[in-house]
Amino acid sequence: MSFIKNETVSMPPLLIDSECELYVDEPVYNPDIYLSLTEPDFAVLLDGFQRVPKAPQLSKSVAANGESQIAYSGPFRLLSDAGYRIFREILKREMVHQISDARHPAKIRYSGYRSKWIQDFNRCSRVLEHLSCIAGDVQFLPTTLQSSYSQINIGYAGGDQIDAYHRDSVPQTIGGELQLIERDPEEAFRLIEQYKGQVPTEFVRTIDYLGSNSCVFMQGSRIVHRVTGIQSCTEPRIIMVNSYMSANPFVTETTRYDTFRNEKTAPLEFAMHKMWRANIQLLSLGSGKYSWPTKDQVIEQISKSIEELDQCRKILMDKTSDRVGFYNEKNQKIAFIKNVAIPLNTDQHEPKLNLHENQYNKN
Repeated sequence: MSFIKNETVSMPPLLIDSECELYVDEPVYNPDIYLSLTEPDFAVLLDGFQRVPKAPQLSKSVAANGESQIAYSGPFRLLSDAGYRIFREILKREMVHQISDARHPAKIRYSGYRSKWIQDFNRCSRVLEHLSCIAGDVQFLPTTLQSSYSQINIGYAGGDQIDAYHRDSVPQTIGGELQLIERDPEEAFRLIEQYKGQVPTEFVRTIDYLGSNSCVFMQGSRIVHRVTGIQSCTEPRIIMVNSYMSANPFVTETTRYDTFRNEKTAPLEFAMHKMWRANIQLLSLGSGKYSWPTKDQVIEQISKSIEELDQCRKILMDKTSDRVGFYNEKNQKIAFIKNVAIPLNTDQHEPKLNLHENQYNKN
């Protein structure tokens, strides 16, 4: 079934974790105060990685499977200076929650369970509309994976890559400080393995930013990319990544469970995601946007919705897998996140947490 752009679609519900209390001393999120939206100077389309001044405005997704035309955008801003200052204050408190896994030397997750401000920022209708305008053909919603709201990746001097070469486990992201390979994912990983992670610069696109408090929009599930490490600095590099998905429930599935399978929230979040897709697919039959469905059409859509939930059950039961790998530079091969992330000893980094506005990139 087709999906009409700007069709009203319900947003996935917020979940509550009894072990994560919301901060009570945050200001109320106000987009009039905390946003200062600008547009990128260019966009790059997936079709041949063509660079254009602006993505064409289309009434529906350019691809029959619902995927967007855009690969990534040039840099732009979302937050005002006041909004950026609030983020920095939240960040100071969040630094005690740093963890490390096989792909990320240091990161922070679950901010979307601890901060109402972060929740409202990720779910802000003005931000969603702005990103939809940049993409030109897709209406966006925040990811159903609330643990991924504003994930923070952290780089310390002399450390590994802040994030290894990989494809995202959520459809679209905004973030900073990245290098990407303008090839289809299979070819990109062949190049990475061929050159043992040291891909020649002719294949790599490095994003130049507007300075701190800037971001890019990227269809990260379709592009292999990484976030580079830093050799020397007086303070850590902070990158916050917001994750989004198409409001079209018929789009090809790119939200993954396996990447987050070791997190306690993953089973329910992924199940909620699949239930959201199945529910919106079925509700679309009675939206009034199409001719009244026949009995066979209703049965067909019920079957597709059941397939969504059955796939979820099989993944959760380990009968099938939706995993996507990353390139492990130490082992020089494609790897997968298998172990639970461990808490990072933040004491050794404490002297570096003087947060100055000109030190950070923020999405």
